Amino acid sequence: MCYAREPGDPPGDSFEQRFFSLLARIFHRLKQFGEYNTPPGLLSPPQLWFLRRLYDAGAPQPVSYFADGIYSNRSNASQMIDRLEAEGLVCRVRNPRDRRSVLVELTESGERSMHHGTTRHQELAEQLLRPLSDEERRTTLEALERVLSLLENHLDADDTPPNCA
Repeated sequence: MCYAREPGDPPGDSFEQRFFSLLARIFHRLKQFGEYNTPPGLLSPPQLWFLRRLYDAGAPQPVSYFADGIYSNRSNASQMIDRLEAEGLVCRVRNPRDRRSVLVELTESGERSMHHGTTRHQELAEQLLRPLSDEERRTTLEALERVLSLLENHLDADDTPPNCA
């Protein structure tokens, strides 16, 4: 089977090396595609992900809730909250169970923006992925879901990230 290669890749790269290289390149290109096709005033993909995650939770959430997703730590999540709060899309509220902690709440404006952004990003995704056949779509999703399951099972079994030394 032939795997897509980047110009300059050394010959004989393993499946694993090429797999992770492709994922990194896809993520980078998706980010560029989203930024290039996001008109002023529309949510960026990370902003949309953040608001969607908060919306799906159905209730205000602590900052740590966002640090386990696309954000690698509480500091990065806090920076996103600051930006979204400045735009009136979220607000910080006191935790009624623990006055020392703060929760992040979706505003009405944030919910409207999230719904509008979801529609626009769906249109962009359809435009980008239109050339894929139904079989290619199904196969791609099955493979990605399987890889995610392997990662989740591995991390859940260890309860700690693998040693990358």
